[in-house]
Amino acid sequence: MYNENDFIEIKGQLRKIILLAVLIALAFIVTAVAFLLRKPQWIGAVFISIGACLFIFFWGVYGTPIYNYYRYIKDIREGRARELRGKVVEITDEPVYKDNRLLFYEITLKDAKDGVEKLILFDGNKGKPPLETGSNYSFRSHQNYIIHIGDF
Repeated sequence: MYNENDFIEIKGQLRKIILLAVLIALAFIVTAVAFLLRKPQWIGAVFISIGACLFIFFWGVYGTPIYNYYRYIKDIREGRARELRGKVVEITDEPVYKDNRLLFYEITLKDAKDGVEKLILFDGNKGKPPLETGSNYSFRSHQNYIIHIGDF
């Protein structure tokens, strides 16, 4: 499900967002310093205040989600994986936020080994999982995040 191309793509998006955030900050800082060196210093203070607010807004709305997804993909690529096998009991219709960071589809799996129901998560950016309720599947996962789906 995840390959090197996914990581390169999200890394490029993160670089663009960081560059844009730095350019926004620099534009307002340079303007503010230019006004702070002259007599009407209140104009410089207004520029630095607006620039700080714009930077915080931009990073919070655009930068943080991309950074969180970058860290998620990096963890999946570098972390340990384990195998799960069992029957899919339930799949949520809509993705939900987990840890207030990313969207995931929740999949309830009845483990084939011990019959315990486990909650595993499918990346909401990849679309709805291609699974049928009541069918048996094998999953490769990192923590409780699905990396690969296979047949049982």
